Amino acid sequence: MINVNGKPMDQMVGKTLTDLLKAKTSMMQNVVVELNGEIIHRDQLDTKILVENDKVELISFVGGG
Repeated sequence: MINVNGKPMDQMVGKTLTDLLKAKTSMMQNVVVELNGEIIHRDQLDTKILVENDKVELISFVGGG
C-alpha cells in the first residue's frame, strides 16, 4: 500500500507514477509529483516504480481570475 496525499491507496505498488496520475487525475500536465519528499521531474514519471509505503503528494495548479 502507498499513501497519496495522506490517504492509503491499494493496488499501485509495482506501477509507475504515470499509472498513478492516470488513475487520479485527467489533468496530468497541471500536476507536480512529490515522491517521499522529492520532486519528480516529468521525464522520470514513466520510470519511477512505486514500492510499499511510498508517500506521494500530488499538487495541482489551477489558474483563474
